[in-house]
Amino acid sequence: MIAVQTPQGARPLVEVEDLVVTYGGVRAVDGVTLSVAAGEVLGIVGPNGAGKSTLLAAIGGQMRPERGHVRLDGADITRLPPHRRARRGVVRTFQDTSEFGRLTVFENLLVAGLGEQGASLVAATLGARAQGRRTAVAVARATELISRFELDHLRDAYAMELSGGQRRLVEVMRCLMREPRLLLLDEPTVGVAPHLSEQLRHEYRRIAASGVAVLMIEHVLEVVEAVCDRVIVMENGAVIAEGSFDEVMQSKAVQDAYLG
Repeated sequence: MIAVQTPQGARPLVEVEDLVVTYGGVRAVDGVTLSVAAGEVLGIVGPNGAGKSTLLAAIGGQMRPERGHVRLDGADITRLPPHRRARRGVVRTFQDTSEFGRLTVFENLLVAGLGEQGASLVAATLGARAQGRRTAVAVARATELISRFELDHLRDAYAMELSGGQRRLVEVMRCLMREPRLLLLDEPTVGVAPHLSEQLRHEYRRIAASGVAVLMIEHVLEVVEAVCDRVIVMENGAVIAEGSFDEVMQSKAVQDAYLG
């Protein structure tokens, strides 16, 4: 098995150590170790059934590993549920978009930005004024993102009316409303028209440049080559190759996995 490490001199923000996830006695993730630095995009590729989405789910908290650890900035988050990881900056997209269809684009962003406000002594003490400030910040952030993603003309459109690519843009904006430290992307260009795919590639690089660690599953190798700083290849739950895009594509193990 290959241990995937951040580039020399880069301090890892995310560390996954010897992660094992089992389905009905089968190891869907088999001892994966990797790390990702802030500002880095790490791509995950491999044939169907290789364990890529299961690995992402274990890092995001949607699945609990049988063994191993997930650390964020040195803190062990292996046993934290997804909502508590989200509070620490671990945000995920899925293969199918998860926007609220009966809310507008703007409303979808506000829901993500305001999150679960809950009850606390601070909230009870500060009351409506503090909540008003928080809402104003979320409104400003949503407005900025809608402009940045060039969706001003769809601000008040219902999410159910959008194309697949436009919904993907909204999903990414919803993630950014949470101010992520680690962004997990599961096949982010599925169903996206070429011109929107190009826009998403630019945004993923821009997100990383802001200091966010990005871990991306992607089947479109052109996207992987354009966006990812490093690439890992998985087969049968394990990492079989790691390096630059050119390095992994020239690996015999990778060629065998894809071409048999």
